[in-house]
Amino acid sequence: MHSEYDAIAPDYAAAFADELGSRPFDRGFLSSFARSVRSSRGTTVLDAGCGPGQAARELAGAGLDVLGLDASKGMIAAASGPASWVVGDMTALPLADRSVHGVCAWYSIVHTPTADLPALFAEFRRVTVPDGWLLLAFQTAAPTRELRTAFGRDVHLDYLRHDVDEVQSLLIDSGYVLHRDAVRSAHGPETAAQAFVVARARDHLVEPPPRGC
Repeated sequence: MHSEYDAIAPDYAAAFADELGSRPFDRGFLSSFARSVRSSRGTTVLDAGCGPGQAARELAGAGLDVLGLDASKGMIAAASGPASWVVGDMTALPLADRSVHGVCAWYSIVHTPTADLPALFAEFRRVTVPDGWLLLAFQTAAPTRELRTAFGRDVHLDYLRHDVDEVQSLLIDSGYVLHRDAVRSAHGPETAAQAFVVARARDHLVEPPPRGC
C-alpha cells in the first residue's frame, strides 16, 4: 500500500496542501481535539498515517507538539510544517508505552478492514497516556471506492467506508469513552459522507485509591 502512495506523494502533497482551508468544519474538529488534549495538560500528539502533514500542521498551530508518522517514505519526504516526521507502521508504532497524550488518525483507517480495527485501536491505546485522547476521521455511508488511476499514474487503492456505529462500538470495546462525534455530507469532489469521532481512554474514569491504602 505504501508503495502506491510513494509514487504519487509529490502530486498528492501539492494537490491537498491547503484542503483544510476550504473545510472549516473539519478544522474545527481538529481544534476541538487540540483543546481537549490541552485541557488534560497534554502537549504531545501522534498523527498516525499523517500523509504530507495537513492535520499535523493544524495541530501544531493549535499549540501541540506533533509527531507525524506514515508508512510511505514518499509522503514523509513531502511532509512539511512545524512537526517531527518519521516513517513507520501505525499497526506497530515505534513508540514507547504511554509516550503521547493523544493520537490523531486523520483518514488513516480508510485502508484498514473493520476486523483489524480492534488491534489498531489497542496499539493507539498502548502509546497513549491513561487519560489520553483519540481523534478519528474517516469516510462513511458509501460503497468502497476503488481508485485505479491518480495523478496520471496507475494505482491500486481501495478506500473503505466504515459504519460510524460499528467504529464507535469497537472503540468502546477497546477501552475508550466516546466524547463527541459528527457526520457531514460530501463536500466538493468527495464521494462519501465524512465522519469524525473524539474519544478518551477509559482509564481516566478510574478513581484513585484512598490515601493510606
